[in-house]
Amino acid sequence: MVKLRFFPHAMLCLLLVPVTTTLKSQDEKFKAIFIYNFTKYVEWPVKTGNFGIVILGNNAITPELQGIATKKTVGTNKIEVRNARTPADIGTCHILYIPSERSDVIPQFLPRAKAEGILIVTEKQDACLQGSCINFVNNSGKITFEISRTNIEKNGLKVSNDLIQLATNKY
Repeated sequence: MVKLRFFPHAMLCLLLVPVTTTLKSQDEKFKAIFIYNFTKYVEWPVKTGNFGIVILGNNAITPELQGIATKKTVGTNKIEVRNARTPADIGTCHILYIPSERSDVIPQFLPRAKAEGILIVTEKQDACLQGSCINFVNNSGKITFEISRTNIEKNGLKVSNDLIQLATNKY
């Protein structure tokens, strides 16, 4: 007969993994909803074609945004969600999402964002000081965002005061 030993620490770890995964996916769902709602408060220069949202690298937010894109539009434009492996793969877009692990490339996109009217959305502390337009932050377990009107306007975009008022920090 085989005896099973109870390892309380191992069991605790096994129990926490699904919770952590669920919380992380919930965060990505909230961020995706935020990103979609940002489109209602930001005005872009006229671009032809679909409304492009590009995620730099592979990120859990991609399927969440793709789910929204199947049901929603931005004005009369369909939403197209794509991933880009490198900065050269970005193509035309309205929103560029740069996850925290890729935040070192923010400065590379600033001239292009200014020239093409791209809203840069990030998730790294102090990213608005590096040129991000909107930056997600985790405040005591809640996803909020900070905003830089200056960076948004540098990129040729207009932002509603209502969105600025919702931000936790303003730059």
